[in-house]
Amino acid sequence: MTKITPLLLGIGGDSGTGKSTLVGGIYKIFGADKITNINLDDYHTFDRAQRKIYKLTALHPAANNMALMGKHAWQLKNGEKIVKPVYDHSTGTFAEPEEVEPKPIVIIGGLFPFFTQELRDVFDLKVYLDPDEELKRSWKIQRDAGKRGYTIEQVMKEIEARQEDIRKHIEPQKEYADIIIRFYAPNGPGQPQDNAHLNVRLFLSQNLPKTGLDELLQEAMGRKTRRAVRLVDEDYYGQPFHTLEMDGSIHPQTAGALEQRIWSHLLSPMKSLQDLAPEQLGTFAEEGSSRHSDPLALVQLLLIYYLLQAREARQGAPRDSVAGMVEG
Repeated sequence: MTKITPLLLGIGGDSGTGKSTLVGGIYKIFGADKITNINLDDYHTFDRAQRKIYKLTALHPAANNMALMGKHAWQLKNGEKIVKPVYDHSTGTFAEPEEVEPKPIVIIGGLFPFFTQELRDVFDLKVYLDPDEELKRSWKIQRDAGKRGYTIEQVMKEIEARQEDIRKHIEPQKEYADIIIRFYAPNGPGQPQDNAHLNVRLFLSQNLPKTGLDELLQEAMGRKTRRAVRLVDEDYYGQPFHTLEMDGSIHPQTAGALEQRIWSHLLSPMKSLQDLAPEQLGTFAEEGSSRHSDPLALVQLLLIYYLLQAREARQGAPRDSVAGMVEG
Protein backbone atom coordinates (compact mmCIF):
# COMPACT_ATOMS: atom_id res chain seq x y z
CA MET A 1 0.00 0.00 0.00
CA THR A 2 1.41 3.42 -0.98
CA LYS A 3 2.07 5.72 1.96
CA ILE A 4 0.27 9.05 1.56
CA THR A 5 1.69 12.47 2.38
CA PRO A 6 -1.25 14.28 3.92
CA LEU A 7 -1.99 17.97 3.92
CA LEU A 8 -1.93 19.25 7.54
CA LEU A 9 -4.19 22.07 8.71
CA GLY A 10 -3.80 23.47 12.22
CA ILE A 11 -6.70 25.31 13.84
CA GLY A 12 -6.08 27.02 17.16
CA GLY A 13 -8.00 29.21 19.54
CA ASP A 14 -9.62 29.30 22.94
CA SER A 15 -12.33 26.85 23.94
CA GLY A 16 -15.68 27.55 22.27
CA THR A 17 -14.40 29.74 19.45
CA GLY A 18 -16.12 27.79 16.65
CA LYS A 19 -13.33 25.47 15.49
CA SER A 20 -15.71 22.57 14.77
CA THR A 21 -18.12 24.83 12.86
CA LEU A 22 -15.29 26.17 10.72
CA VAL A 23 -14.03 22.75 9.64
CA GLY A 24 -17.58 21.74 8.73
CA GLY A 25 -17.06 23.36 5.34
CA ILE A 26 -13.99 21.23 4.67
CA TYR A 27 -16.04 18.11 5.41
CA LYS A 28 -18.78 19.33 3.05
CA ILE A 29 -16.33 19.65 0.18
CA PHE A 30 -13.91 16.76 0.64
CA GLY A 31 -15.98 14.26 2.64
CA ALA A 32 -15.23 12.48 5.92
CA ASP A 33 -13.48 9.64 4.11
CA LYS A 34 -10.71 12.06 3.07
CA ILE A 35 -10.20 13.70 6.48
CA THR A 36 -8.51 12.71 9.73
CA ASN A 37 -9.56 15.07 12.52
CA ILE A 38 -7.49 15.23 15.71
CA ASN A 39 -8.84 17.07 18.76
CA LEU A 40 -5.94 18.13 20.98
CA ASP A 41 -8.17 17.89 24.07
CA ASP A 42 -7.36 14.18 23.87
CA TYR A 43 -3.80 15.05 24.88
CA HIS A 44 -4.74 16.40 28.31
CA THR A 45 -2.27 15.06 30.87
CA PHE A 46 -4.83 14.88 33.69
CA ASP A 47 -8.53 14.14 33.89
CA ARG A 48 -11.00 16.70 35.24
CA ALA A 49 -10.75 15.55 38.87
CA GLN A 50 -6.94 15.55 38.80
CA ARG A 51 -6.83 19.07 37.34
CA LYS A 52 -8.99 20.22 40.22
CA ILE A 53 -6.63 18.63 42.74
CA TYR A 54 -3.56 20.18 41.09
CA LYS A 55 -5.36 23.52 40.64
CA LEU A 56 -4.68 23.52 36.89
CA THR A 57 -6.99 24.47 34.05
CA ALA A 58 -6.98 22.61 30.74
CA LEU A 59 -5.43 25.75 29.22
CA HIS A 60 -2.17 25.39 31.16
CA PRO A 61 0.73 23.75 29.28
CA ALA A 62 1.43 21.47 32.28
CA ALA A 63 -2.03 19.95 31.81
CA ASN A 64 -1.25 18.87 28.23
CA ASN A 65 1.22 16.39 26.72
CA MET A 66 3.00 18.63 24.19
CA ALA A 67 5.68 16.07 23.41
CA LEU A 68 3.13 13.44 22.40
CA MET A 69 1.19 16.00 20.34
CA GLY A 70 4.32 16.81 18.35
CA LYS A 71 5.34 13.19 17.92
CA HIS A 72 1.90 12.13 16.67
CA ALA A 73 1.54 15.14 14.36
CA TRP A 74 4.80 14.29 12.60
CA GLN A 75 3.91 10.60 12.40
CA LEU A 76 0.68 11.55 10.63
CA LYS A 77 2.58 13.97 8.39
CA ASN A 78 4.86 11.07 7.40
CA GLY A 79 1.88 8.87 6.56
CA GLU A 80 2.13 6.69 9.67
CA LYS A 81 -0.74 5.52 11.87
CA ILE A 82 -0.83 6.46 15.55
CA VAL A 83 -2.44 5.15 18.73
CA LYS A 84 -3.73 8.23 20.51
CA PRO A 85 -5.43 8.92 23.85
CA VAL A 86 -9.13 9.78 24.00
CA TYR A 87 -10.60 12.32 26.42
CA ASP A 88 -14.34 12.07 27.13
CA HIS A 89 -15.80 15.52 27.84
CA SER A 90 -19.07 14.06 29.08
CA THR A 91 -17.32 12.37 32.02
CA GLY A 92 -14.08 14.35 32.26
CA THR A 93 -12.09 11.10 32.11
CA PHE A 94 -10.10 9.16 29.55
CA ALA A 95 -11.58 6.43 27.37
CA GLU A 96 -9.67 3.62 25.64
CA PRO A 97 -6.93 4.80 23.24
CA GLU A 98 -7.76 4.58 19.55
CA GLU A 99 -5.79 3.81 16.41
CA VAL A 100 -5.86 6.58 13.80
CA GLU A 101 -4.60 6.51 10.22
CA PRO A 102 -3.76 9.61 8.20
CA LYS A 103 -6.04 10.52 5.31
CA PRO A 104 -5.31 13.05 2.54
CA ILE A 105 -6.24 15.93 4.86
CA VAL A 106 -5.29 15.90 8.54
CA ILE A 107 -6.91 18.58 10.70
CA ILE A 108 -5.37 19.14 14.12
CA GLY A 109 -7.37 21.55 16.25
CA GLY A 110 -7.47 22.67 19.84
CA LEU A 111 -5.88 24.87 22.44
CA PHE A 112 -2.19 24.29 21.70
CA PRO A 113 -1.53 23.52 18.01
CA PHE A 114 1.11 26.28 17.65
CA PHE A 115 2.62 26.22 21.14
CA THR A 116 5.92 24.52 20.26
CA GLN A 117 8.23 24.92 17.29
CA GLU A 118 7.86 21.20 16.57
CA LEU A 119 4.10 21.64 16.17
CA ARG A 120 4.31 24.89 14.21
CA ASP A 121 6.68 23.34 11.68
CA VAL A 122 4.37 20.43 10.85
CA PHE A 123 1.47 22.43 9.39
CA ASP A 124 0.87 23.46 5.79
CA LEU A 125 -1.57 26.12 6.98
CA LYS A 126 -2.09 27.59 10.46
CA VAL A 127 -5.43 29.22 11.33
CA TYR A 128 -6.36 30.93 14.60
CA LEU A 129 -9.95 31.73 15.62
CA ASP A 130 -10.28 34.96 17.59
CA PRO A 131 -13.94 36.03 17.98
CA ASP A 132 -14.68 39.02 20.19
CA GLU A 133 -14.93 38.25 23.88
CA GLU A 134 -18.68 38.56 24.34
CA LEU A 135 -19.38 36.37 21.34
CA LYS A 136 -16.87 33.75 22.51
CA ARG A 137 -18.47 33.56 25.95
CA SER A 138 -21.91 33.16 24.41
CA TRP A 139 -20.73 30.30 22.18
CA LYS A 140 -18.96 28.52 25.03
CA ILE A 141 -22.02 28.71 27.28
CA GLN A 142 -24.22 27.41 24.47
CA ARG A 143 -21.86 24.47 23.80
CA ASP A 144 -20.88 23.44 27.32
CA ALA A 145 -24.31 23.88 28.90
CA GLY A 146 -26.08 22.36 25.89
CA LYS A 147 -23.77 19.48 24.97
CA ARG A 148 -21.30 18.79 27.78
CA GLY A 149 -23.56 18.64 30.80
CA TYR A 150 -22.46 21.80 32.62
CA THR A 151 -24.77 24.34 34.21
CA ILE A 152 -24.53 27.95 33.01
CA GLU A 153 -23.14 28.93 36.42
CA GLN A 154 -20.39 26.28 36.13
CA VAL A 155 -19.45 27.49 32.64
CA MET A 156 -19.24 31.11 33.78
CA LYS A 157 -17.08 30.15 36.77
CA GLU A 158 -14.78 28.13 34.49
CA ILE A 159 -14.48 31.03 32.02
CA GLU A 160 -13.32 33.38 34.78
CA ALA A 161 -10.86 30.82 36.17
CA ARG A 162 -9.25 30.42 32.74
CA GLN A 163 -8.62 34.07 31.89
CA GLU A 164 -5.01 34.21 33.07
CA ASP A 165 -4.06 31.03 31.18
CA ILE A 166 -5.78 32.33 28.05
CA ARG A 167 -3.70 35.51 28.15
CA LYS A 168 -0.45 33.72 28.95
CA HIS A 169 -0.65 30.56 26.87
CA ILE A 170 -3.45 30.59 24.27
CA GLU A 171 -3.67 34.08 22.78
CA PRO A 172 0.11 34.42 22.11
CA GLN A 173 -0.17 31.54 19.61
CA LYS A 174 -1.95 33.76 17.10
CA GLU A 175 1.44 35.34 16.43
CA TYR A 176 2.28 32.21 14.43
CA ALA A 177 -0.96 31.96 12.44
CA ASP A 178 -1.17 32.40 8.67
CA ILE A 179 -4.83 33.39 8.97
CA ILE A 180 -6.65 34.92 11.94
CA ILE A 181 -10.46 34.85 11.80
CA ARG A 182 -12.41 37.30 13.95
CA PHE A 183 -16.21 37.18 14.04
CA TYR A 184 -17.94 40.01 15.88
CA ALA A 185 -21.46 41.32 16.41
CA PRO A 186 -22.25 44.28 14.11
CA ASN A 187 -24.12 46.22 16.79
CA GLY A 188 -21.37 46.18 19.39
CA PRO A 189 -21.14 44.66 22.90
CA GLY A 190 -24.33 44.20 24.86
CA GLN A 191 -26.58 44.24 21.79
CA PRO A 192 -28.69 41.32 20.53
CA GLN A 193 -26.69 39.12 18.17
CA ASP A 194 -27.73 36.96 15.24
CA ASN A 195 -25.12 34.29 14.54
CA ALA A 196 -26.26 34.14 10.91
CA HIS A 197 -25.37 37.80 10.34
CA LEU A 198 -22.14 38.39 12.21
CA ASN A 199 -19.44 40.58 10.75
CA VAL A 200 -16.13 38.86 10.04
CA ARG A 201 -12.59 40.16 9.67
CA LEU A 202 -10.07 37.86 8.02
CA PHE A 203 -6.42 38.72 8.74
CA LEU A 204 -4.17 37.22 6.05
CA SER A 205 -0.47 37.01 6.83
CA GLN A 206 1.86 38.67 4.37
CA ASN A 207 3.82 35.40 4.44
CA LEU A 208 0.99 33.57 2.69
CA PRO A 209 1.73 32.57 -0.90
CA LYS A 210 0.61 35.09 -3.49
CA THR A 211 -2.43 33.61 -5.17
CA GLY A 212 -3.99 36.31 -7.30
CA LEU A 213 -7.01 36.24 -5.00
CA ASP A 214 -6.66 39.94 -4.23
CA GLU A 215 -7.11 40.84 -7.88
CA LEU A 216 -10.01 38.42 -8.19
CA LEU A 217 -11.83 39.97 -5.24
CA GLN A 218 -11.23 43.46 -6.57
CA GLU A 219 -12.71 42.44 -9.93
CA ALA A 220 -15.69 40.76 -8.30
CA MET A 221 -16.57 43.66 -6.01
CA GLY A 222 -18.76 46.20 -7.68
CA ARG A 223 -19.85 49.41 -6.00
CA LYS A 224 -22.54 47.75 -3.88
CA THR A 225 -20.27 44.88 -2.89
CA ARG A 226 -17.45 47.21 -1.83
CA ARG A 227 -19.71 48.69 0.83
CA ALA A 228 -20.17 45.26 2.42
CA VAL A 229 -16.79 43.67 1.62
CA ARG A 230 -13.57 45.60 2.13
CA LEU A 231 -9.90 44.83 1.45
CA VAL A 232 -7.40 46.83 3.47
CA ASP A 233 -3.87 46.61 4.87
CA GLU A 234 -3.72 47.09 8.62
CA ASP A 235 -1.89 46.08 11.78
CA TYR A 236 -3.26 43.60 14.29
CA TYR A 237 -1.48 43.14 17.65
CA GLY A 238 1.47 44.99 16.07
CA GLN A 239 1.81 42.76 12.98
CA PRO A 240 0.96 43.79 9.39
CA PHE A 241 -1.87 41.91 7.71
CA HIS A 242 -3.86 42.07 4.52
CA THR A 243 -7.43 42.19 5.80
CA LEU A 244 -10.71 41.14 4.24
CA GLU A 245 -13.77 42.41 6.11
CA MET A 246 -17.35 41.37 5.38
CA ASP A 247 -20.54 42.75 6.93
CA GLY A 248 -23.09 40.29 8.20
CA SER A 249 -25.77 42.45 6.60
CA ILE A 250 -24.49 41.74 3.06
CA HIS A 251 -27.35 40.90 0.70
CA PRO A 252 -27.50 37.12 0.06
CA GLN A 253 -27.49 37.67 -3.71
CA THR A 254 -24.36 39.83 -3.47
CA ALA A 255 -22.64 37.33 -1.19
CA GLY A 256 -23.62 34.45 -3.45
CA ALA A 257 -22.20 36.16 -6.52
CA LEU A 258 -18.91 36.82 -4.72
CA GLU A 259 -18.67 33.24 -3.48
CA GLN A 260 -19.45 31.92 -6.97
CA ARG A 261 -16.70 34.07 -8.48
CA ILE A 262 -14.13 32.76 -6.01
CA TRP A 263 -15.45 29.23 -6.48
CA SER A 264 -15.05 29.45 -10.25
CA HIS A 265 -11.47 30.59 -9.76
CA LEU A 266 -10.88 27.65 -7.43
CA LEU A 267 -12.50 25.32 -9.94
CA SER A 268 -10.38 26.23 -12.95
CA PRO A 269 -7.44 23.91 -12.18
CA MET A 270 -9.52 21.37 -10.24
CA LYS A 271 -12.22 19.94 -12.48
CA SER A 272 -13.12 17.32 -9.87
CA LEU A 273 -14.76 20.08 -7.79
CA GLN A 274 -17.29 20.91 -10.48
CA ASP A 275 -19.96 18.57 -9.12
CA LEU A 276 -19.93 20.50 -5.87
CA ALA A 277 -21.19 23.99 -5.13
CA PRO A 278 -20.40 26.86 -2.77
CA GLU A 279 -23.99 26.68 -1.50
CA GLN A 280 -22.87 23.67 0.55
CA LEU A 281 -20.85 26.02 2.75
CA GLY A 282 -21.89 28.33 5.57
CA THR A 283 -24.20 26.04 7.54
CA PHE A 284 -24.11 25.89 11.34
CA ALA A 285 -26.24 24.32 14.05
CA GLU A 286 -28.18 26.45 16.52
CA GLU A 287 -30.71 25.18 19.04
CA GLY A 288 -31.19 21.95 17.15
CA SER A 289 -31.75 23.50 13.73
CA SER A 290 -29.48 24.23 10.77
CA ARG A 291 -28.90 27.84 9.70
CA HIS A 292 -26.85 29.58 7.01
CA SER A 293 -24.32 32.39 7.34
CA ASP A 294 -22.86 34.14 4.28
CA PRO A 295 -19.80 35.43 6.18
CA LEU A 296 -19.11 31.90 7.44
CA ALA A 297 -19.47 30.54 3.89
CA LEU A 298 -16.95 33.07 2.59
CA VAL A 299 -14.48 32.22 5.38
CA GLN A 300 -14.80 28.47 4.72
CA LEU A 301 -14.35 29.00 1.00
CA LEU A 302 -11.23 31.08 1.47
CA LEU A 303 -9.87 28.57 3.96
CA ILE A 304 -10.19 25.80 1.37
CA TYR A 305 -8.60 28.06 -1.24
CA TYR A 306 -5.57 28.85 0.93
CA LEU A 307 -5.29 25.26 2.12
CA LEU A 308 -4.79 24.05 -1.44
CA GLN A 309 -2.55 26.98 -2.31
CA ALA A 310 -0.38 26.32 0.74
CA ARG A 311 0.10 22.72 -0.32
CA GLU A 312 1.18 23.80 -3.78
CA ALA A 313 3.48 26.59 -2.58
CA ARG A 314 5.15 24.85 0.36
CA GLN A 315 5.50 21.30 -0.86
CA GLY A 316 5.64 21.80 -4.62
CA ALA A 317 2.61 19.57 -5.14
CA PRO A 318 0.78 20.23 -8.43
CA ARG A 319 -2.89 21.05 -8.09
CA ASP A 320 -3.84 17.92 -9.96
CA SER A 321 -2.44 15.89 -7.07
CA VAL A 322 -4.70 17.51 -4.49
CA ALA A 323 -7.67 17.27 -6.84
CA GLY A 324 -7.64 13.56 -6.08
CA MET A 325 -8.75 14.37 -2.55
CA VAL A 326 -12.31 14.96 -3.77
CA GLU A 327 -12.45 12.07 -6.21
CA GLY A 328 -14.09 8.82 -5.28
